[in-house]
Amino acid sequence: MSTPRTCTRLGLTLAISMVLAACATPPTKPPPTPAVVTALPMVPAPQVAPATGPEAANEPWASIVASDVMHDCADSPLIRANAAMYTRSPARFEQLLAQSLPLIMYVHKQLQEAGIPGEFSMLPMLESSYNAAEPGHRNNPAGMWQLMPRTAHLHGITVNRAYDGRLDPVASTRAAIRMLKALNQQFEDWRLTDMAYNSGPYAVLGALRDHPELGSDAIPAIPVSRTTRTHLARLMALSCILRQPERFHVQLPKPSLADELATIEVPAGTRLKDAAGMAEISEAALRALNPGYIGSSVPADSPRTLLLPTGAVESLAAALTVGASEPVAQVNTREENSGPSNNLPLPNEPAPPPQDNSPAPPASARHYRVSKGDTLWSIAHRHQVSVKDLKRWNQLRDNDVRPGEELRVKG
Repeated sequence: MSTPRTCTRLGLTLAISMVLAACATPPTKPPPTPAVVTALPMVPAPQVAPATGPEAANEPWASIVASDVMHDCADSPLIRANAAMYTRSPARFEQLLAQSLPLIMYVHKQLQEAGIPGEFSMLPMLESSYNAAEPGHRNNPAGMWQLMPRTAHLHGITVNRAYDGRLDPVASTRAAIRMLKALNQQFEDWRLTDMAYNSGPYAVLGALRDHPELGSDAIPAIPVSRTTRTHLARLMALSCILRQPERFHVQLPKPSLADELATIEVPAGTRLKDAAGMAEISEAALRALNPGYIGSSVPADSPRTLLLPTGAVESLAAALTVGASEPVAQVNTREENSGPSNNLPLPNEPAPPPQDNSPAPPASARHYRVSKGDTLWSIAHRHQVSVKDLKRWNQLRDNDVRPGEELRVKG
């Protein structure tokens, strides 16, 4: 059981804080790890899982609202007061929604597939302003779900010097889903589930022991702390804003294709710098979505799953496929919470030319002039050759290429 701490705020833009804590719950057996398709020695094949579908990309707000179960917006002064607080500056609130939109869409999709109501899509907003890199100090909670160290351990999350699963949006969301489902199975009321997430299940059980009747108010009339009552009120207030944005003078941001995220499993030991290059995004952008990976590479004892924009995932999957000696990359169209995957194979790389001691290719062999934004992996994929052959033909010691450089792309 953890003690409440300050974990509610709406970023620096809203300057709001309160004392909260995510509680530890009895461990539940985690779902089985999906089978990983592995390529032969050079590069294990990637497993790609788009996290959002076309419907969620087109109507994330409508989808969230459609799965709400707590519809009290006007009946509680505490809910109304917190909704007004969040939207005191509509423009700032809109900005926060816009910058959090990719993660909101990802989380909502996972919760929806797990049967958890739409209100909880805004729980990370309440806990951390959707800051996946929210640090924890000593025994304090961390990450966008504000998980305590003991809670993380009980739910199978790895925390060490190279990887902190509490800061990993994928791993922490899976753990939060298991917690929420277990709590709701125990209390059979999503309002009590939120209270228990904040204060711990024993605090809610104690309150119900003395006051088994919840009352008719939107916030159950049981003797819990003001912090816990406010936590539920703020979650419901955020849902009210999404349900009636015009009432609060808020315009909900519209997503673009760039906001859609997907996951991909990479080989152990993959350097984040190299993964960013293969994905054709900056290392800073990759780390911003995957702050759980603290070191320079992906540890073997981590989930080895990266969360990236779908276009970047496709580039990374293609690059890993090109680099494999026998590529068998597969696309997984659903996350682990949704049941069996629907796998679609990526194109196979043509067999590489035999390696022998024959003379270098003649001058008439095809060449390619490097353009701005090209990477060695994207060039190899475009010309259907392996990175290894490109480096051998051009006597390259590393994977760096410069615009204007001429490369031999055919043996």
